[in-house]
Amino acid sequence: MDSPLPLALHPAALPPGTVIGSWRVQAWAGRGANGAVYRAVHRHNEHASPVALKLALHPDDPRFAREGALLSRCHHPSIPGLVDQGSWPSPAGTLHPFLVMQWVDGEPLYEQARLQPLAAERVRRWLGQLAQALATLHAQGALHRDLKGDNVLVRRADDRAMLMDLGTGLYLGTTALTPAMGFPGTPLYRSPQSWLFELQFHGSTTARYRPCAADDLYALGVTACRLLTGEYPELSEPFRDEQGTWHLEGVRLPRVLLSSPDVEPSLRNLILRLLSVHPGQRGTAAQLARELEPASPVRHSRQPFRLRAPRRRAWLWIPAAAAGLALAVWLERTVSHELLEQPSVARAEPARPGSADAGTTGLGEAATVAALDKPPSGSTNEGMSEDTLPEPQPGQVRPDEKGRCPRKWLVALNGGCWNATIWELERCQGLGGQMFKGTCYVPFIPPARKHPPTSAPPQNP
Repeated sequence: MDSPLPLALHPAALPPGTVIGSWRVQAWAGRGANGAVYRAVHRHNEHASPVALKLALHPDDPRFAREGALLSRCHHPSIPGLVDQGSWPSPAGTLHPFLVMQWVDGEPLYEQARLQPLAAERVRRWLGQLAQALATLHAQGALHRDLKGDNVLVRRADDRAMLMDLGTGLYLGTTALTPAMGFPGTPLYRSPQSWLFELQFHGSTTARYRPCAADDLYALGVTACRLLTGEYPELSEPFRDEQGTWHLEGVRLPRVLLSSPDVEPSLRNLILRLLSVHPGQRGTAAQLARELEPASPVRHSRQPFRLRAPRRRAWLWIPAAAAGLALAVWLERTVSHELLEQPSVARAEPARPGSADAGTTGLGEAATVAALDKPPSGSTNEGMSEDTLPEPQPGQVRPDEKGRCPRKWLVALNGGCWNATIWELERCQGLGGQMFKGTCYVPFIPPARKHPPTSAPPQNP
């Protein structure tokens, strides 16, 4: 058994002057679950610009090789550039991977918003920069998987929003590092479809959630909602139908987002779309970036507003993630009368199969119910391999006994009816599709039937 490192040379608390490869530590800058970050300079040029050195807390951590590969292929002004990588031999003889990245001198997104009044143009610019960064990732077949305000810095030099911490990132061809039914990221920012998957397949030893670009877009919607209102959206309470399938009707949004004159209407509509229950309604990061380009027409800008302190409001349901459980547990019904009166407005009519524009038609009017029905036959490759048959999705139409789909233009494949289209990976994933042998297969999901309101879900059979 390895002897413990002296405190002064522990990876989580290296003193100034420690040499890591070609770099000399200047100061401790932060710590996460798997790594510590230091401000450092080149050991042979002490007057050069500083860099961020991220050192693994655990020996031979494979996450660092994956993050380094992801940074090396994704070049964008809002993603810190990779400068160097290597391994540090600790005094105990273990090797700790490290990454050296561009140093970002800035404030966390929510803190920046709290310090200064926000104008709609400024918020649009930040969201556009983050959407562009996501579009760059998605174009490479990659996902961030932990987008949140704490992982966004606003750089002081030019007020640019920088997307940080790609440690949980994933790209095409990578192997799974998380166990089956493991969900990396932050619970408040997780998409509705991932929660439903966790509920539906609890206890399975083979089921693995297939992450997609729509998950990142939902997290961006949560970030935008929190940025503008100081509050988080809340998932409505899920319920099971007679067949045991879990459903979720909508997302409850803060009242200030819906009614405050300080929230610019186009930003409100954008957030409504990103927080749609149906993944296909969120569009793509590239589409969102184009809509937020500075050259795009901006509607009337109201006076700047200050971010309010976040309100603590109990979720209707949460996972027992802190206890290491995969199953979501129910809380006592302590929901206030005010919360129950709020409509589930983040709803949208399902996009037409094959539609290139998943817009905001029907937002706040027609409910879409997301659902998960049958468990997968085997494990799903977290690396999103294009050699894996597409798995049928929630509410998807299935072929009849003769293997025929109800529409002539649909394709029957692997127990589901699909719209087969030649689309690029990002657009395919953004609309909830799956790539297989160069073709995008988008599940055919008809408009959902009406379900009982989530405030009074039916009793489980």
